[in-house]
Amino acid sequence: MGLLDDIVDEVITDATGRKISSFGVKMLNRTANEELVEQCFRKPFGELEPLFKTAFKLSRTRFSDVIFFYVPGMVHFDAPFYRATDPYRFPGVSVTGESCLLNCEHCRGRILRTMVSATTPQELFKVCAKIKAMGGKGCLISGGAMKDGSVPLMDFIPTIRRIKHDLELDLVVHTGIVYPELAEALASTNIDAALVDVVGSNETIKRIYHTDLTVHAFDRSLTLLERNEIPVVPHIVVGIHYGKLKGERMALRIVSRHRPAALIIVGLMPLSQTPMERVAPPSPVDIARVILAARFMMPKTPLILGCARPGESKSDADVLAIKAGVSGIAYPSEEGYNFAREAGLEVRFSTECCALLYKDIINQLKKGKDAEL
Repeated sequence: MGLLDDIVDEVITDATGRKISSFGVKMLNRTANEELVEQCFRKPFGELEPLFKTAFKLSRTRFSDVIFFYVPGMVHFDAPFYRATDPYRFPGVSVTGESCLLNCEHCRGRILRTMVSATTPQELFKVCAKIKAMGGKGCLISGGAMKDGSVPLMDFIPTIRRIKHDLELDLVVHTGIVYPELAEALASTNIDAALVDVVGSNETIKRIYHTDLTVHAFDRSLTLLERNEIPVVPHIVVGIHYGKLKGERMALRIVSRHRPAALIIVGLMPLSQTPMERVAPPSPVDIARVILAARFMMPKTPLILGCARPGESKSDADVLAIKAGVSGIAYPSEEGYNFAREAGLEVRFSTECCALLYKDIINQLKKGKDAEL
């Protein structure tokens, strides 16, 4: 998609008087976008301000002046501007407990330790029933990966379907690599979003994720989910290759070929007791470069700064992300909150997963149209 959202199918005249077909306009627009993306990654930070202004305007024009801040139950959140401490409001649940067969360099299963364990369908329903009883709105269903990169969800499909029907919880499912059988099964569950980490470097996939899969596996995963009409919210982890930018641009290209409900961008957080604990994390500027490029490559897609980002530079990352046009931030810093207000944005909070931003935007735009009637 280009910066010009609507291109008429007719011959038009450019400033020099030449006749250009709509196909020609599309090609010119694609070239302009490629140049913008190149600038996002190559320009010195001090020269990015015009791009920030353009990106911010694009998002505000497309998605209104509302920004959503998300504080789900995975983290105890207690800030001067908002407090959300109930762990049942939207927790993460692992269907594999702490087990992950890939044993990735950046995680080694440590992220799974922060989730509620539910390794059988019966346990999963019990956990979700308790979430419902405690006033929670939903949960993230995740788990460690198998050797083929997938999360072992097939045995849980009937239970996921039952949770949606009986408990009416919002369900966000981290799928890992998707295969046809899983995509078709998930289509029957009515989940609210499928989350897929998209990696754009074969070397990164091999060295960090310990698998011989290629970038094609992520592209195909998005295709299979879309074919089955499942809302897809891809993730791109900036700096996943030992803190350096490597496959992020290709990951953006892969995502841009599809129709994601939203795109979540996060930054590598070096975790203790992992081989990457001493790796320098990506800078706020590196994270902002990827967000800027995403804005120009996918002007119709809502962008989110997700929950994972280095704590020591979180404030700067939040401010730059807002300037780059995000419509949502998970666990915002006080500086990010204040900057959003100073920028004239209307702030709204949600205790659900940030992947549900697309639903919040739909509801917001619908309310705006209803108000005009």
